[in-house]
Amino acid sequence: MAPDLGARLSTAGRVVRSRFGLWLLLVAGFTLGYYLLLMASLVVRFGALPNYAIAYNWPASVWKIFRSTPSFRDVPPIVAEEYLLEFGYMNYDYGLGISEWALNIIPYKVLLVMVLAALLAANILLLKARTSCSGGTRLKSAAATGLGAGFVALTSATMSWVVCCATPTWIVGLSMLGLGVSTAFWIEPIGPWLTMAGYGLLALSTLGLAEPAATSRFGTGTPGRGRKTSSQNGVHA
Repeated sequence: MAPDLGARLSTAGRVVRSRFGLWLLLVAGFTLGYYLLLMASLVVRFGALPNYAIAYNWPASVWKIFRSTPSFRDVPPIVAEEYLLEFGYMNYDYGLGISEWALNIIPYKVLLVMVLAALLAANILLLKARTSCSGGTRLKSAAATGLGAGFVALTSATMSWVVCCATPTWIVGLSMLGLGVSTAFWIEPIGPWLTMAGYGLLALSTLGLAEPAATSRFGTGTPGRGRKTSSQNGVHA
């Protein structure tokens, strides 16, 4: 794959550009749908609708972190945890109230989800396009796309639950699904590896699906055998 990496990237870019409006719509839809699905899972799990919402001044918080953090190396990980929005359920049985569960919108995590949505949308367009990859490659790439998207979606969840110390991480979702809290915290360190594996599978699937048409291997082609091979093997979308 390495020798024709440039050709595959060019093919993927050409397919996305040919249906750029649909690609943008899919990216926006997948990103919004992801957070709606997280909220729906919280509502179903706890049987209650969110009763509070908080909007944070994210730019001001980031600026404050830049000004007040002594070491610049500590700034990115701190900024990555800053909230933009919070929707959740507040329990007022104990005075001023305590947030039992919440969906946190964190810009850094939203960016990761948008990258996931962009790769997923590109792979869908490539699956529908008439590239030169075989049926077997399409099946393997589709399976790898689903697995990779699952890894990234799982580890990008930002839900908090008071039982899990109100920490908005992906292990909260596992705990709500029935996994023991101690076990969930035990496997938390592998989260970054799962995320990288997910993006790797998505990227490899993109390259696998973007096999250039035969014409690019034989130059511009002339009427005759070369052109006939191009027609049989497919054309770009």
